[in-house]
Amino acid sequence: MNYKFKNADRLKRNRAIEGETGTEIGFPGGDTLWILAATDANPRWVRFGDDYINGLRRLQRANASDERVKTWQSEWFARLFVLRWDVKGEDDASVPFSQEACRAYLLETDDVIPAIQRTAFDNQNFRGAKVEVVVGEGKGSSTGAPGTGQMLSTGSASP
Repeated sequence: MNYKFKNADRLKRNRAIEGETGTEIGFPGGDTLWILAATDANPRWVRFGDDYINGLRRLQRANASDERVKTWQSEWFARLFVLRWDVKGEDDASVPFSQEACRAYLLETDDVIPAIQRTAFDNQNFRGAKVEVVVGEGKGSSTGAPGTGQMLSTGSASP
């Protein structure tokens, strides 16, 4: 039997978005990050995901402080998930993307790490190329097309 389903394509993973172009997540104030998924489509996750998970488990077993966990996540999220961004500095000029700048941004903000975590670990968020973050609720929509931002190469990632 050969069945055809009208909406089947909408229910499939988009591996290009998961591991190459990323999905756009927007924050209040206009900051935008493009992030990759925690799936086998993301070469960074394939190579270093176990290291991140094992380190996080060690921190949890050691009852590490929230600040220490946030520092750990900022280091790893900048390497594993954040592909590029459109973030403004205090002078309203674009801040060039780098892992160092990304870590500083993640450490300075309270809502970005949880939003990345909710998005990257749920591949449903990678069906479309845009997720609008509602701070505090973690709900979003998957509409739009990939935008432009400052891209980081997908070279090696180890803290």
